[in-house]
Amino acid sequence: MKIIICGAGRVGQGIARRLSLDGHSVAVIDEDPALIQSITSELEVQGFTGHAAHPQVLRAAGADDADMLVAVTYSDEVNMVTCQVAHVLFQVQTKIARIRSRAYFSKRSGDLFGRDGLAIDVVISPEKAVADSVIQRLETPGAFFSVPFSNNKIRVVGLDVHKDMPLARTTLSQLDELFPGLNIQILAVLRNDHLFAIRPSDQLIEGDKVYLAIETQQTDRLTELLGINPGGDQRVIILGSGNIGMYVAEQLEKRKGRKVRLIESDLKNAERAAAQLSRSIIIHGDGLNPEILQEAGIDKADAVISLTNDDKVNLLASAMSKRLGAKKTISLVNAPELAMIHRPLDVDVMVDPRAVTVSQILLRLRRGRILSLFSIAGGRGELAEGEVLEHSLLLESDLTRDTLPEGVVAGGLLRDGELLMPKKGLKVKVGDRVVLFYEKDRVKKVEKLFRASSAYFLG
Repeated sequence: MKIIICGAGRVGQGIARRLSLDGHSVAVIDEDPALIQSITSELEVQGFTGHAAHPQVLRAAGADDADMLVAVTYSDEVNMVTCQVAHVLFQVQTKIARIRSRAYFSKRSGDLFGRDGLAIDVVISPEKAVADSVIQRLETPGAFFSVPFSNNKIRVVGLDVHKDMPLARTTLSQLDELFPGLNIQILAVLRNDHLFAIRPSDQLIEGDKVYLAIETQQTDRLTELLGINPGGDQRVIILGSGNIGMYVAEQLEKRKGRKVRLIESDLKNAERAAAQLSRSIIIHGDGLNPEILQEAGIDKADAVISLTNDDKVNLLASAMSKRLGAKKTISLVNAPELAMIHRPLDVDVMVDPRAVTVSQILLRLRRGRILSLFSIAGGRGELAEGEVLEHSLLLESDLTRDTLPEGVVAGGLLRDGELLMPKKGLKVKVGDRVVLFYEKDRVKKVEKLFRASSAYFLG
């Protein structure tokens, strides 16, 4: 496909990198010539310097025959106008815009992005998506990854395998014996920076990062069996009162038993947070100051979430919080070069906002009836939920490894609100919703599994 990306910042670079690696023809527009020079020297993309909403710039970038436009500049307004121009003047089929300001989603603003609103097919709100991702990790103690599928009936969880964990030295054939009564399916393992679909004979070892699917209502039991406190993180300290920090605080205030303290270095922002939040304690101060952290109760904190606009501050604050007694740290990190050092700094969970954005865009590129998608491990693999249509190759499959392509593993099936796990005797039917993990080079095979037309396979 021919795709135009407007905005060569960190998010735009992340999208361009993934799409170019997938073989798409990518053009990038930005007003900063230095950013264009950087991205064109690093990636196989075309670069154009100019204002993203200007017709002549869009035309130069190939808007006349572009299949998709992704507007991720730093300005919501530029993103919206760019999509409108691409629609009216160039009839670009799919237009995606990043909208950061919560004001555009308020009831007073009306349905700006509805059928009768602006010409935007997909609205991406990274701040809300990242905040939801943080909340999911708090709700799943001990997990570095947690995403719900199938109307929250099934959850894919990422866990670190330690030597004293029951999962260590375990093969798939031993799962039923190890976790009797649990609807659980191990999907993939990240080992030595290599992500692969697990096979029945594979054994988990210390240092592995394992992705597994489990029935959502059994998550607490799983964490209990693994020796992880299933009660969740009750005392939470948040650093930063930006869009993400405020959304996380607001969501935590709605949950019983959560005690939230928010640290903000800017006085006006701290006062705004105090006026907006009702049950959180707001502390004006520097999150890198040990005295401020101690005032916030760092030694009793179940989790510290660093969500400032500075990656370095987030990582250092997380490391300092751990030294001062915090049980778990979650850090927002945009820069991939900094993400590599989160382990030496003892940061438990790193959240990459680009992964969320890229996943939403990839969903629009995938063929077949794919309903949701999440890119994992830096794009080494994907998790997708799709609906089974007539003539699908999944029909009558039992979703075991004998009936799925190599490199593809099923996590579960939702039928009439009931979760069914892969096993001999199961038969996939039309209308079932299936969750799959697949390695990145298996994308085309998975697309075929969710295609409806039998002519497609015969051709």
